[in-house]
Amino acid sequence: PVYRFLKKRYKNDTARINAELNRPKEMTVFSWHGDRDTTLSTIDSLKYYKHFLHAGFMVMDPFTGQIKAWVGGVNYKYFQYDHVMQSKRQPGSTFKPILYASAFENGWGPCDSLRDTAITIHYTEKGVKKTWSPHNADYIFTGQKMTLRRAMGKSVNSIAAQLIEKIGWTTVIDYAHRLGIESKLDTVPSIGLGSSDVSVYELVGAYAAFMNHGIYTKPLFVTRIEDRNGKVLAVFNPVTHRAVSEATAYMMTYMLKGGLEEPGGTSQALFSFDLFKGNEFGGKTGT
Repeated sequence: PVYRFLKKRYKNDTARINAELNRPKEMTVFSWHGDRDTTLSTIDSLKYYKHFLHAGFMVMDPFTGQIKAWVGGVNYKYFQYDHVMQSKRQPGSTFKPILYASAFENGWGPCDSLRDTAITIHYTEKGVKKTWSPHNADYIFTGQKMTLRRAMGKSVNSIAAQLIEKIGWTTVIDYAHRLGIESKLDTVPSIGLGSSDVSVYELVGAYAAFMNHGIYTKPLFVTRIEDRNGKVLAVFNPVTHRAVSEATAYMMTYMLKGGLEEPGGTSQALFSFDLFKGNEFGGKTGT
């Protein structure tokens, strides 16, 4: 806003705009300990704000679709940007459950095995021939055969890539849309490893379908609207559809628990939480 104002005021005089942007002035800025009065230039204030780590957080009931918690950021007064729906990022391996669900819908199962070995996929994008050779997180291929459950639990990229090649990346995209992913997904093999931007909102809805026996329920923020006298003006019912079979949903619940139960599972840090005692947990790490 400051830049737009100065651009209009100084009629695109870059030198005067920059001088004003770099002029120190008194201001109140965000800090983890509350509002802080200081003297900064506009440019320095932007640099100051750049070092804060941001996060989005969403919780929903997978059966009713009702959103129970929505944290868009660290402080709404200073950061009016929603990291649940507005922000879209590459999900990385967090997208893999959608790939595995697609495979299960096409004849694969958690106990099927593939070998952890290098793979190169040849494909054409917009008329251009390309190749894709993903590596594992540690850049090591063990050469070992492992079940799909262990492969997802350890987040092995080479095995995920082999699945992508076998079932087709367009199949993965199709099931992603069925599971509520509305963002544009690039028609490339790396889509199965989370190369296209999606939102937290979309991913939570997709994961919830696995808990809800394969029924996708669109996250619901408002259930009804009443006037001040209690008269109901509008009622909003859950919007649902069958995304994957009940069998696939059951297998995906089993797969997600593998992140904790399989040797080398990447979600095992959850064991450090007292909440784990007496409960069942599933999870998938990723970007």
